[in-house]
Amino acid sequence: MSAFRKLLNLHFLLVELNLLFVSNFVQKKMNIKNIIGTVLLMVIIVVAVFWLGGTDSGRVNTPNRQKTTDPSRPSSGSKNTSERDILGNMLGQKLIYTDHAKCRMDCRTIDRNEVREILQDGHINWRKSKPDDPRGCPTYAVEGPTDDGQTVRIVFAACDDVTKVITTIDLDKKYNCYCK
Repeated sequence: MSAFRKLLNLHFLLVELNLLFVSNFVQKKMNIKNIIGTVLLMVIIVVAVFWLGGTDSGRVNTPNRQKTTDPSRPSSGSKNTSERDILGNMLGQKLIYTDHAKCRMDCRTIDRNEVREILQDGHINWRKSKPDDPRGCPTYAVEGPTDDGQTVRIVFAACDDVTKVITTIDLDKKYNCYCK
């Protein structure tokens, strides 16, 4: 049964319960037990529909929908790798710093130890990442705090045999950097 039909059936069921409740109330046949029973039944039905897969945050659940920790993460079927696996794989490779990254790091007082720290302990911002980057290497924007109190975003390119540091950004402070 399609999700639309499930929601439609739920709607009609709730309308029927509401009509039963109102008609009994108007006829003054409702006592406190009937009121509580009707309200409890309505709550149970709504919870059951959501729990059995009717909707998820207002969106229709489909059997192939990938469950992730971040709802903004792309749900391509071939990407079943966890965030920790992605970051661990990048951390295990040689880090190469682009000239742009070196300039931004110098300007924003972010050192190589902090870059490694973010790669180890940060989290991927999926809205700023491009796991299917058309230029070849998937790019991941990894965010987190540094030991000196900065909140940073560092963009990494996860290439086959190396991890490239593309740029570094201090999310709390704007700098006037003059990088190419």
